[in-house]
Amino acid sequence: MFLAQAIGSVFNITYNLLHIPPLLTPSQDAAFKASIALYNLIAYPPLVLLWAFLVFRLRTPVTDSERLRERQRQVLRLPNQAAAIAAAGWILSIPALFIGLYHSGEAINPHVWFHFPVSICIAAVVALTIGYFSIDWARQRLLFPCFFRDLSPARLEGTFRLSVAGRGKLWTLAASVCPVFSLLLLLIDPTPERSDVWFALAVAGSGILCGVISSILMARLVVTPVEELRQAAERVGKGDLQVAMDPLRADEFGLLAEEFNAMVAGLREKERITGTFGRHVGREIAAQLLRNEEELQGVERVVSVLFADLRGFTTRCESLPPVKAVKLLNLYHEHMTGIIEDHGGIVNQLIGDGIMALFGATGRSAAHAGEAIAAGRAMLRGLDVLNAKLSSEGFEPVKIGVGVHTGPAVVGTIGSPLRMEYTAIGDTVNSASRIESLTKELGHPLLVSDSAWKAADPKPPGQKLEPVAIRGRRGEMVLYSVPV
Repeated sequence: MFLAQAIGSVFNITYNLLHIPPLLTPSQDAAFKASIALYNLIAYPPLVLLWAFLVFRLRTPVTDSERLRERQRQVLRLPNQAAAIAAAGWILSIPALFIGLYHSGEAINPHVWFHFPVSICIAAVVALTIGYFSIDWARQRLLFPCFFRDLSPARLEGTFRLSVAGRGKLWTLAASVCPVFSLLLLLIDPTPERSDVWFALAVAGSGILCGVISSILMARLVVTPVEELRQAAERVGKGDLQVAMDPLRADEFGLLAEEFNAMVAGLREKERITGTFGRHVGREIAAQLLRNEEELQGVERVVSVLFADLRGFTTRCESLPPVKAVKLLNLYHEHMTGIIEDHGGIVNQLIGDGIMALFGATGRSAAHAGEAIAAGRAMLRGLDVLNAKLSSEGFEPVKIGVGVHTGPAVVGTIGSPLRMEYTAIGDTVNSASRIESLTKELGHPLLVSDSAWKAADPKPPGQKLEPVAIRGRRGEMVLYSVPV
């Protein structure tokens, strides 16, 4: 802060020594120069010591949370306190130097009453702005990481913080208004014989330098976090949910960073829930349930239901230890689940050695019958790969039967408020299960109902069988045997 004030003082003293003395008598000129030297000698040391006290008291140990909160408030007050100390030095110089002129005992030129205070105010605004921005940036880099490990500076109450809009106004005042006003002072200088083109150029150059310095500081305080936010949002848009913004800022960007981090954390949690939940009901259904659960509370749709079952698994389990039986099921379900999902199906239930899959449950696919039949054929073709893997693990080859049926069913979350399950209910589901059980009796590994066959487009190759009775249904049903 005081480096900025020293630069402003050099500029102001130079201006006053060039443009004020011509308006003074010889005795007033001597008193004026002596007052400048004396005031700077008397004022600067106590102001520097006061500032040093405010900074170095931050080093005292903190013993409890209440003391920590007060220490954090002290850190937040630093730019305001520094600006207040420096402003006091600038403002007090006006009466101090006028008192020195009064000691000469001669009348003061009216132009001095205007030029001297205005020139001091212009230099003060420029120096205070650069100093404020410098301390604001330095404390953010050096102090915030030490004092704000448990709380964002923007969340701490009880202190005044200059907003982003306030910084913009201050920067405009210091970088534009003050330099222009300085040049206007030179134009209305009552002593044209002392006008100095080089000094006017120096004033203009100082304004440009102030603008450049202020712009750099403003870029670090405002433009940089905006760019960081843009880059972070772009990474989130590409699926990177590990990105986080630094919330150690005392302005609106600190709050924005916190809210952004909370949003990304929420997305990570939703992704985790979707992944975990999706292993039970399918990722697509899990995503829909998280978006709007009410949409899936019992909707009647025409769906295709696929049932698959391992042949002779119960008998095989009699000779297998439970651990080996579970391993066999896991290998089987892992292989078949991938095939079903690749064909647009949702593995709804894993019932021991059985699989129940739904096609068209979300209402997004009109070709669900063909997809279900294609999935059944792929499951049977995939037995070669599965059995090769089972053989390497020490298991005997397996066989399966698959049944597919298309019809209306109530699809949605069903159960009590404490335990909900996403499934399909209706005769279509029961019939699909019965059709799968007929694969053993009829000797065909893949049986498709007449309704599923008619809904499939294009239709797969198949053999129409004689109508058969379905347990639990009146009348007979026409089935098709579809080759692998």
